[in-house]
Amino acid sequence: MPNKARILIGLFLLLFISPIIIATFSSKPQQVVIAEPIEDKQVVYASATQNEIPNTIELMESKKALLLFTHSHEAFLPIVQSENGQTAVYHSTSNITAFEDIIRNQFSLNSIETEFLAVDTMAEMKKTNRTFSQAYSVVRPFLTAQIQENKYDIIIDLHRDAATRDKSTLTYNNETFGKIYFVVGEDYPNFALNKSFAQQLSANLNELVPGISRGVIGKKGDNVNGIYNQDLANNMVLIELGGIDNTQEEINRTISVLAKAISSVLQEQSAQNTTLTDVGA
Repeated sequence: MPNKARILIGLFLLLFISPIIIATFSSKPQQVVIAEPIEDKQVVYASATQNEIPNTIELMESKKALLLFTHSHEAFLPIVQSENGQTAVYHSTSNITAFEDIIRNQFSLNSIETEFLAVDTMAEMKKTNRTFSQAYSVVRPFLTAQIQENKYDIIIDLHRDAATRDKSTLTYNNETFGKIYFVVGEDYPNFALNKSFAQQLSANLNELVPGISRGVIGKKGDNVNGIYNQDLANNMVLIELGGIDNTQEEINRTISVLAKAISSVLQEQSAQNTTLTDVGA
């Protein structure tokens, strides 16, 4: 082959191969970027105080709650007045049962599935001409049937206290809340189990928002019910939520704190039971 032809072929190969060589030696190794997982932060009721309340534990064990309203028409004056222009502490529609949705949502955010006892107790009382003091007897068969067919980690009988604003309201971090307290009947065997449960919830509430719980009140003897259907279960509490003068926003805030406290206590109980099981094994 003539030298001239060899030179031309060599130049052609050099021009063809050189871009590949340059790209190979000049390129940097490709950096693999692993996306950081997005933290699953729970959303609670919009409030300046929510930043002060510790987030609940991720991947919590799901729990189940049953809620009932023995005095289902108990109402809050500001809510009734804004919705109906009336000043009433009992109302057939604008009452404590109207908080079912926010209760369900806040409990769900804290891994608690919520059911509501499907009975309007005070409407049933009216149908059968029962007096106010007979409310617990009226709701009892409905509650008995429900807990015989289902298992719950907590049963809550939710009420509105008759206290006025000065006793029922807490200001914390520039936010106002409806205070809570627990009523435990002491005229039945094993009431100490329900009382201990209520005390745990009360203490946890005050850890989250100091002063939001007014504590646990035991009742027995003459002129009081003394049972409140709590003899039906060892995990049942009667909660007085706010007072007649509390606003919807204040009750909403309190419900968000209550959901966290209940979840924390139930998760702690599960952890203790698991530890006892492991020790026993």
